[in-house]
Amino acid sequence: MRHRAWTQASLVCLALCAALIAPAVRAQDAPPPTGHDITPDLPALLLVNPEITPHVEMSWETASGERVVFAGERPYGADADRTTLGENVSCYVGVGGSRLLKGAGHPRGAIIRVGFYKLAGAKAFFRDLPAGGVVEVRLSNIAFNQPVKPQPNSPVQHLKYSTEDLESCGLPGSARDQFTTVDPEETLNDRIRPGEDTRAGGLSGEPGSLGSVELTREDDGTISMVARFSYPTLRHMSDPWQSDLPGTFLEPIHFHIEFEVLPEGVEPLDLEAMRARTEALRSRIESETPVVTTGVGGSDQNDPSKNEGGED
Repeated sequence: MRHRAWTQASLVCLALCAALIAPAVRAQDAPPPTGHDITPDLPALLLVNPEITPHVEMSWETASGERVVFAGERPYGADADRTTLGENVSCYVGVGGSRLLKGAGHPRGAIIRVGFYKLAGAKAFFRDLPAGGVVEVRLSNIAFNQPVKPQPNSPVQHLKYSTEDLESCGLPGSARDQFTTVDPEETLNDRIRPGEDTRAGGLSGEPGSLGSVELTREDDGTISMVARFSYPTLRHMSDPWQSDLPGTFLEPIHFHIEFEVLPEGVEPLDLEAMRARTEALRSRIESETPVVTTGVGGSDQNDPSKNEGGED
């Protein structure tokens, strides 16, 4: 007869899932948060104000000294709602982004992104950009239904490359997404890999970085962003051609820059404390979970090679 056994790893996994899910289940019956979590007389849900339309501006200086400036208003939408901003660039402004998709956003926060696509994939994103050229992106008139505070370390630049371009460089389709962050410790919930698909701290503004992102709460309460990045930021980290000169390396077909805001009075997540609690919980469950086996045979019962029939 074949015996089915629960391994220690299986029990640990089940116990850990139960421990993590239980607080969320209990929270469904809990009263709404009060005090520090919600400012009195303000909405509990943070939303953008669609009646105030975001304004986008992109600019750079060409090799001949010309200042190229594209600007326009963009109502909130998705990437499919993008429209031409100028020359070979289309643009949209949306809610959400990579931080949200990777489960790294604050549960009380909101994420805003401004995205750009090439209109013609064979043409350069930025006409006549010189070696060492810098692109500037400005986003303003971001309004919400309550006072907010932008999180200075939250900005992320997401780059997406076409599968055809990747294949031409001998790169797999799994290498399609790349990221550049402000925070050198950012991992987006351990879903990005600094040094592999991420230039961590590349937009920190520190000496040797590739750019910067500045977030400002204006006098009228709206949020503005000014992002500056040097052209080498767009080069794929695994591109076999190591030149940073414009026109000599693989360009993305899309990039967006995003940032997170929190309601006034809400504290940022303490990621280090969260990781420490998770590891402590994991260690406790592993230490308290007994090894459960079936079968007869002394010390051989824990040896998979001696288990008749193997595992299903």
